This record gives sequence, structure tokens and C-alpha cells, in this order.
Amino acid sequence: MTLLLDSWYCAGWSDELTDTPQRIKIANQDLVLFRDTSGAAIALSNRCPHRFASLAEGKVVGDTIECPYHGLRFDRTGACVLNPHGRGVIPPNAKVDTTILVEKHGALWVWLGNPELADPSTIVNVSFVNDPRYVAVKGVIHVKGNYQLLNDNLLDLTHAAYIHPTTVGLSRDDSVGPDQMDYDFKTEGNIVHSNYGFYDVPPTAQFKRFFKKERGDLYVHVTWVPASSILLDLSMSELGVPKGEIDEPHDRVCMIPAAHLIVPETDETSHYFYAMCRHVDIEDAEGCAETRALGLKTFSQEDAPMVERVQELMATDDLFALRPAILETDIAGVQARRILARLVAQQSESKAA
Repeated sequence: MTLLLDSWYCAGWSDELTDTPQRIKIANQDLVLFRDTSGAAIALSNRCPHRFASLAEGKVVGDTIECPYHGLRFDRTGACVLNPHGRGVIPPNAKVDTTILVEKHGALWVWLGNPELADPSTIVNVSFVNDPRYVAVKGVIHVKGNYQLLNDNLLDLTHAAYIHPTTVGLSRDDSVGPDQMDYDFKTEGNIVHSNYGFYDVPPTAQFKRFFKKERGDLYVHVTWVPASSILLDLSMSELGVPKGEIDEPHDRVCMIPAAHLIVPETDETSHYFYAMCRHVDIEDAEGCAETRALGLKTFSQEDAPMVERVQELMATDDLFALRPAILETDIAGVQARRILARLVAQQSESKAA
């Protein structure tokens, strides 16, 4: 399956980008990111057009990036503005491709497709990441698996009782089966919602430090925005108290929303950017350390190994070609795959026209 280029992909966290060049590969495209003297974030192709060295191994000089191989310098438009050799003549093809980059919700977002379709308003709303009412724990891991497998994993949380029972999941007795779980699925255009409710349950390890009651109602609302940006709206309320809203946190509901920004590196590997936030005890440094450790365990020791083994056994990125057994609770992941396939087909038709 061709990767979707007409999509916003996270390329990193805003507060981690400086004037030191950073390299990242997204959808098989090698990019370099850096800030200029004004603080503006810039994304260019990482390959120098002279002898194809990695610009990320060079350095930022003023508002330009200098190639580490022969010292050619390129500005934010990708134009070569300095050739230090000979008479300094700049060849007409000394140009680096540029990439659209915007900063929003504390993240760096790149658009690799048709620039006329690059609408920042379509970026998934994870504004809580830099909302001062919340404290955030952020990170990234690398996964040797196709990004759609990570979409599947996050859109169907019935696996949590089996591989996350001591981290972010409930026990099987509290979460498996129609009597233990309410489930609601819907689509809005190209956006998929997969919402879960668990009632009169003990707090998971993720909530235990911050939710002060022995039992409560747990809500996990998942929003998928193509190609692979996911909002997990997690909240635990006192028994019978309605689910809270992220933009209006209050004391009777413990909100721990999370951004899961899945980025295809290649057809078989992915970047997994995540941010876990909370609005209670935001000055609790030990709580942040605990959340960080729990997140790393959940994503790098539980989710990632499972997805990587699945990728190895599938030996393809075409799930449906293997004729999988489809469960009722797979509906969100299946719908997301169908939407993604349609968008990729539309992208291909547009290029052919």
C-alpha cells in the first residue's frame, strides 16, 4: 500500500527543536529540521544536491544550514546562498526541496503531499499538550512495524486486559465481555471514534496515584484522524459522575488525556510520538516520573514487541490479503483502514490526472 502523503505527520516536539539540525525519515522521505535565528522551524530535504551528504550532520549558520561535506549553505527556501569554492558560482540545480512545517499543540507537523491541501485546521486537536492547566510527559519510540498496525492497536483497546493489566489496563474480570464494557463506534467524515466505558471499577495503575477513590467509572474515548494521529481522552470519575471534558477539567473527574502520534518512517517501520497529560497534582514531580516509567513500559515493552512480532509473522502490510478473522470489536480499526485505502487511492488518482 502506498503511504498517504496528503496528511499531517508529527515530526517531533516543539520544545526539543533548536538550531542543532535534527534528522527524521517520514514516509520514506529523509528530512532535516532546525530553527533559524528568529526561532522559526524549518524542514528541508536532508540530501545535499551536490554530493548527497546528510545536511543533518552539518550545522546552522545564521539563517542557513551548512553542508558538512563541502560547506555549501542553503536558506529556508532550499536555495543555495553560498558556494565557498572557486569563483563561488552557484549551479542552477543547487536547490534543496522544502517541506511544509507548522507548529501546533506543542508539536512539529509536516505535510509531504499536495501543498494546496495543507490545512492546519485538520490537525488532530491535542491542545492539552501545552495547556498550562495540564502537565505533560512526552516521548518517542521506534517501532519495527507498519503504522497501520499501531492504528489497529489503539483503536481496539480490548487487548489492554491481556497485555496491559498492570499498567494502563483493567483486569479481565473488570473489562472483558458485554456486561463489563459499553462500546460506541461512529465515524464523522474521515474521522473515526471508538469509545469505551467501564463502570464501578478500581483505578488502573495509570490512575491509581491521582484518582483518590477506591472505585469509579472509567472512560476511554479514542479519536483517529488520518493518516495516523490519535487522541486518547481518558478520564476516571466518581461513581455516577458524567465523563469530564478535556477543556473543562474539574475536581470530581481525573483527566489523563494522551496524544498518540503515529508516523510511518518506511513501509515497515514507524515513529511513535506520545504525550501523556493530567490536570491533577500537576506539581507532583514523582508522579511525572512514575507516569514516564509507566508509559515507557506500556509502549516499548508491551505494545511495541507485540506489534513487531505481528509484523514479522504477517510479512506484508496488507492485512486483508491474509483474510483475518474479524471480531465485532475490530470495527473501528477496519473502518480506519478502509478510509485510509480510499484516501491513498484518491491521492494516486490525483497524481495521475
